[in-house]
Amino acid sequence: MYLFNDKINMLNVMKSNRFFCNSSLFLSVSCLRRYTSTRRSTIFALSSGTSRSAISVIRISGPNSVEVIRKMTRLNKENIIPRKALLRKIVDPNNGDLLDNGLVLWFPHPHSFTGEDSVELHVHGGIAVVSSIISALQKLPGFRIAEAGEFTKRAYLAGKLDATEVEGLADLLRAETETQRRQAIRQATGELAELYNKWRTSILTCMAHLEAYVDFGEDQDIGHEVLSSLQYAIQSLKSEVGSHLNDNRRGERLRNGVRVAIIGEPNVGKSSLINILSRRNVAIVSPYAGTTRDIVEISLDIGGYPIVLCDTAGLRHSVDPVENEGLRRAREAASTADLVIIVMDVSTGPAKLLQLSTKEMARLECERLNLSFNAEGNYLVLLNKLDLTSSSVSINQSAVSALSCKTGQGLEEFLVDLEKKLAELCANPMQEAPLITSSRQRHHVQVAFRHLEKFLDIIEQQGDLALAGEQLRRSAKQIGSITARGKIDTEEMLDVLFRSFCIGK
Repeated sequence: MYLFNDKINMLNVMKSNRFFCNSSLFLSVSCLRRYTSTRRSTIFALSSGTSRSAISVIRISGPNSVEVIRKMTRLNKENIIPRKALLRKIVDPNNGDLLDNGLVLWFPHPHSFTGEDSVELHVHGGIAVVSSIISALQKLPGFRIAEAGEFTKRAYLAGKLDATEVEGLADLLRAETETQRRQAIRQATGELAELYNKWRTSILTCMAHLEAYVDFGEDQDIGHEVLSSLQYAIQSLKSEVGSHLNDNRRGERLRNGVRVAIIGEPNVGKSSLINILSRRNVAIVSPYAGTTRDIVEISLDIGGYPIVLCDTAGLRHSVDPVENEGLRRAREAASTADLVIIVMDVSTGPAKLLQLSTKEMARLECERLNLSFNAEGNYLVLLNKLDLTSSSVSINQSAVSALSCKTGQGLEEFLVDLEKKLAELCANPMQEAPLITSSRQRHHVQVAFRHLEKFLDIIEQQGDLALAGEQLRRSAKQIGSITARGKIDTEEMLDVLFRSFCIGK
């Protein structure tokens, strides 16, 4: 990157009327934070879940949190050490009736999750105990039950979390598999935000250099090589952003689960397969064709990867309007699935079919079943009913599996093949750079990428540098919007973001 002459006063550059980074980008967030830091109530909620348990945690946050210590534990704030658990009698603030014996923790602002004064009560987890303490808290002036996600929203407004960290925290709470947990914890701890902040800083640096060239180029003898340097820097950044976008949506797929459709003609063992993988009778199995008509879905954890497994109707010609609707849904499930498992009866299929490539086998079977074949799609061919064949049957294709759903023969080998396929489709949170995990993030990155392209087009065509700078400003705004550091016009985006949280978080 081109280095400025020492004579250039960067402060003047930043204050220049033609500097492209508008401070209003940050005005809405800062004003919102100042407003919400004053006129707000004290909130409370059960944070440990509503089921009966040994211990329940009740969280309180807000300007009057200290009243819980004073009125319900009969302690003064000066007598409790921050972040140190203290065993106390917890009483009703009005009549002094004993409610429970529990631990009290005091978190003075700003060193708390929400950035506010906060208190936690660790009490016995009986339903009556928790209800009595919740009722007692409602008696305190200025206290109210928290809305879903309100604690996290206050943490965001206090600057404790950015938008990507909030999304990561929500994903962490919803994570059902190990790989989902790993991806969520990386995002919740700021790794994705760090990447976007680095990009945004690079764009702002380029904006400052471009502004200096426009305003002081002649006076300070700044040569035209600065444009070449800027062009190179933005080109490198554009390549990095493009690679980030070209991820085959693996991060989103890992977050939401891989949709896997089981496809085949009637009575090849599709329903038996979903039952054996789920280890329970999810679908009805019978020797009669057409038993399965609607889509049967179940969420599973296969080797740490989340999948949504779909059993479908056997594909055949039918005059039954109800079955035809099931066939339509089966074909739709196959067309929208991330992975299609084509189940075939190895006892009736021609032996020469086994000598073909996996893609060719999948293509021929799709044609035979009148099913659309996607050459770029992901297929796994499974030959079932291995128990009905002779031991001389050999399968040479690495992506073709064979098993017997009846005896379990070949199941372990099939699971290994399935896990390998899922690993290709999903991200590896331990080995890869942070990936896009939501459509919101992808939208902003795509728009930012287009503005970088427009900037390079203007520079290459020797166009108006003011317009080029505006493209950089818009790109920086889009990147900033991912972490909510760009301009926020309304609270609508925040409401959508926090609505998915549970009460007490």
